[in-house]
Amino acid sequence: MSIVADLAVRPVAKWLAPPSDPAAVLRGLTGSAGLVGLIGAWAGVGALITTDPVVVSGQDPISELAAVPRLLASAPDDFVGGGWFGSLAFQGPSYLAFYDHVLRLRADGWYFEALVSDQRDALLQARCEEYAGVLDAPGGASIGWDTGSFRGADRDAHLGAVEQAIEAIRAGDIYQANVCTRLNATFSGSAAELFGAAVRQLSPAYAAYVDGPEVTIASLSPELFLRRRGRDVRSAPIKGTAPDVEGGAEQLRRSVKDAAENVMIVDLVRNDLGAVAATGSVTVPELLSVQPHAGVWQLVSTVAAQLAEGVGDDALLRATFPPGSVTGAPKSSALRVIAEVESLPRGAYTGAIGFTSPVWGAEFSVAIRTFEIAGAAIELGVGGGVTADSVPMLEWHECLAKATPLLSAIGAGLEVRVRPSRPSPEQLAGGLLETILAIDGRVLRLGDHLARLDRSCRELYGQPAPGFLADEVKAAAAGQAGRLVLRAIVAPAGRALRGTVTRASAGSTPDQADARTVVRGDGIWRHKWADRSALSADEAALGWPLYLDSDGAVLETSRGNVVLIGADGTLVTPPLRDELLPGITRRALLDIARDTGRTHEIRAIHRDELLASAAFWTSSVSLAVPIASLDGVDLPREDELVARLRDELSRGGVEVR
Repeated sequence: MSIVADLAVRPVAKWLAPPSDPAAVLRGLTGSAGLVGLIGAWAGVGALITTDPVVVSGQDPISELAAVPRLLASAPDDFVGGGWFGSLAFQGPSYLAFYDHVLRLRADGWYFEALVSDQRDALLQARCEEYAGVLDAPGGASIGWDTGSFRGADRDAHLGAVEQAIEAIRAGDIYQANVCTRLNATFSGSAAELFGAAVRQLSPAYAAYVDGPEVTIASLSPELFLRRRGRDVRSAPIKGTAPDVEGGAEQLRRSVKDAAENVMIVDLVRNDLGAVAATGSVTVPELLSVQPHAGVWQLVSTVAAQLAEGVGDDALLRATFPPGSVTGAPKSSALRVIAEVESLPRGAYTGAIGFTSPVWGAEFSVAIRTFEIAGAAIELGVGGGVTADSVPMLEWHECLAKATPLLSAIGAGLEVRVRPSRPSPEQLAGGLLETILAIDGRVLRLGDHLARLDRSCRELYGQPAPGFLADEVKAAAAGQAGRLVLRAIVAPAGRALRGTVTRASAGSTPDQADARTVVRGDGIWRHKWADRSALSADEAALGWPLYLDSDGAVLETSRGNVVLIGADGTLVTPPLRDELLPGITRRALLDIARDTGRTHEIRAIHRDELLASAAFWTSSVSLAVPIASLDGVDLPREDELVARLRDELSRGGVEVR
C-alpha cells in the first residue's frame, strides 16, 4: 500500500495502432504476469488490458483502494492510465493489484496510457514498445481448449436449498435470497482463447479476464455493480429472468414474482448506497427495464447517488460489497441463509471484477456468467433469486437457462438431466383444484392454497386466479361445525378463467395406509390437476399408490406427500421435483418443525430406506396418516409422533363467522 501512496506520477497517453480485436490482443499477451483484460462497455466502449503490476494487494484488498498515487499534472476526465485492477471474490482468494499503465482501445485505435513515475519511466517505455509489437502481430499460434461436458450440479440439493430459503422467508428472517450451485468440467488448453471465443459470440457488456495466481477468471457479465465518475455513482442491478424465446420478454414484463425480486434488490442497493451518499441524493432513474442478455431476457433497474464528501472507493466498496443482486434482502441475514443452504463455496462467482483509477473513477461488474479455471478444472456458477412465491423446479430451470448459452459459446455440453415435463391437453382443459379443509369454521391455510393456485394459473394460463375465490371459500365455511372439505376449481373458459367453490364430503381420516409402489411416468405433477382420473385408476388397481421416479427415488402417494421419520426423529421429505406436488400441509409441517426446533431435511429418499423407517403421508384433508406397510412389508411405527403432528397441523386457520 505504501508503494502506491508514495508514487508521484505524470499522466501520459500515446496512440499505438488502429482498432483490432481486443480478444486477439489479449491472447497475444498470454503468459504475462497478472494479465487483466476488460472488454465491452468498460470506461466507455472498447477495452482495457494490462500486465505486470507494481504491487499485488494483501489480505484486505478493499482497504488497498485507499492508496492512490499523487498526480503531478492534470489529465483529461476520460483518461484511465492505471489503478487497482482485478477481482473481489465472494468466497475465497481475491486478486487486486496496482498497475501503472493500460493498453486501451478507443474508437480511433489502441492507446498506451500510463501513470509515469521517475522510478519506472524506462520500464514503461519498454512496456509500450512491447505492446506495440503485440498489436502489430497479435495472437500467435492458436492452441485451442477443451472442456468436456459440464456436470456436478446436484438438482435435488439445489431444490432443497431453494426450499430452505423459502422456509427462512416464511419465518420472517429474510425477504429474498440468491441461491446458487456450480457446474464443473475438465479443462485443457488456453483460457484466453476460451474467453475470446465467448466474447465474440455473446458480446457481453462487462467481459473480464483476470489471470490470478490461483484461478483464472473468464467472466461474461452483463451487470454493472458500480460506476463512479467524480462523486457520482451508479449501480444497475439485474433481477428477473425469462428464456430468450418468442414471448419471453412479455412473460418477464408480466411476472409479478420477477418484478418483486427486482424492486426488493433496488431497495437494498438504495440502502447500501445511502450509507455513503450525500443526504437525499439516492434516486432510481430507471425501474424494471426489460433487456436482452446472452440467451435470456432480464429485468434491469438503475440506482444513482452522489458520494458524501471524504468517501473514497474503499468506503464505497465496503458499504456495497458483495452486490445486492446476488445476495438478498436484508443483506446480512441473506448472507447467513446462503451460508446455511449452499453446499459449495462460490469462489469468485458473484463477487466483483473491475478497476479504480485515480483519474477516471471506478467501475466494477457483478461476477456472474463467470468461468473459473484452475489447473485441469473449470467451473461455472449459476443461480437465481428466491422469494416466497418461488417454485423450486422453475428456479432450477432458470439456472440451466442461464448456463446454456455460456456453454454453447465455448462449445461445451451439459450432462445435467433435463426430462421434458409438460401437462397433457386433458389436464390443461380440466383446470386446477384446491382441496381445503375447514374445522368448526376455521379455514386452514387458505392463503397458501390460493397462492399455489395463483402461481399455477399464471404459469399455465398466463393470468391470475379469479380474485373472488377467497371470499367464496370463507362464505362456504361460515357457520359450519366440524370438518368441512371445500373444493375450489379454476378452469379455462374461452380466454378467461372460471372459478367455482363447492362443499364436498369430509369423509373419515384413514388410521393408516398400506402402500404399493409404482413408477410414475413422464409428466408434470407439481400442479394440482382437477382431472384426477389417472390417480383414481392407480388407486383402483393398487389401493394406496406410492409413486417412485424412474431413478428409484420416492415421490409421493396418490393422496399426499411422503415424510420419513429418521431413527433420531428427523423428518425427511423429498425435494420438490416436477413429479410431485408442493403440498400445502407438507410445507406447514416443515414450518412447524422449524418453529419447534425439530430437525428436518429435504433430500432424496429411496425405497430401501423407506422400508427400514417409520413414515407417513400428509395432505390438506387427512393432515398426517401413518404408512403401515410398503409392498407388503411392515414399516416401523411412530404413531404417537404422527398423532401429535396431526394435532399441530389442525390448529390455526382463518376463522369465518
